[in-house]
Order: sequence, then structure tokens, then C-alpha cells
Amino acid sequence: MGSIRERSAVLTAIAMAIGLGPAAHAADSATLVLSGSVAPTANLSVTPTAAATNLNLGLSQAPMKIAGVLAAANRATGYTVSVVSSNVTTANCTTPCFFSPSTSQSLSYSLYRGTSAVNFTAGGGTFVRTSAKSAASGDSHDANIAYDGSAAGLPAGADYSETLTFSIAVN
Repeated sequence: MGSIRERSAVLTAIAMAIGLGPAAHAADSATLVLSGSVAPTANLSVTPTAAATNLNLGLSQAPMKIAGVLAAANRATGYTVSVVSSNVTTANCTTPCFFSPSTSQSLSYSLYRGTSAVNFTAGGGTFVRTSAKSAASGDSHDANIAYDGSAAGLPAGADYSETLTFSIAVN
């Protein structure tokens, strides 16, 4: 038999004759299936005000803004922002409070989202719970605090502190 080129031409001719050529595999339509997903997201930022780290605990304080809370979540069922008091979880207090390790004294306070009181159970509370996703730029909430240190008789010169931990989860 001849060269490789001649053998190739013969095999191509046979394939075309029995329907294995390019025309036999051509189609007049084809489908392309596309798919994707959107992962649930939940983002949170807490921005303290200048007053948050310089509170006069010897006074009676009506609700005052101590932080801005920005919550963003894309799930249609909404999100929940929780808050935990470190002084309750470390057993320094039974309710959220400012605590002084040097004097072992404390001052209870109330936390508000805007004008709505946050109820704490076992050191934690629900700061906000929504039933819809947030705005694309997030939902803004004010964290406010109130306390009455005027009648507490706290010793002068003592430092008191509290750490609040905020977290977000999609519903």
C-alpha cells in the first residue's frame, strides 16, 4: 500500500462513505446550561462614639448614644444581631454592668437599640432581629446606654469597664 498520506486519504473516504464524517456529527442546535448561586452574607461593624470611652459614672445618665451599629445581610429571611456582656459572662455581675476589679463594685446599666430596651438573659440579648434582608449598604442602628451612678456611691478614683460583643447571623 502507498504512503501514509495515501492511507489517510483512503481511511477518510471510507469514514465519509459510512457516515462518520463531519456532516454526520453536525447539529442544528445545542444547549448550554448555566447555573450559579449567591452565598449568604452577614457583615457587622460597631463604631463607638467619643463618649463611649469617657463616661461619667457618678451621674445619672438618660439614654445616650455610645455606638453606631451597621448590619448588612442578604438573606430574605433577615438577620439577628446579638450582644453579650463580658461582665456577666465572667460572673462579675448578674446583669450588664460596669465593674471595677480594684474595688469589686459595679454599676448596672440599660442598653437600648434606639429607644427599645435590650433584654439580657444569661449575659446575652438580641440587639435587633429583622425578617427581611438589609439595605445593600446595611441597616444603621444606634446603641444607647442609660445608668444612674448618682445614688450608687461609687468610690472616686476607681476605673470601671465593660465590654460588649456584638455578632450577626442570618435567620
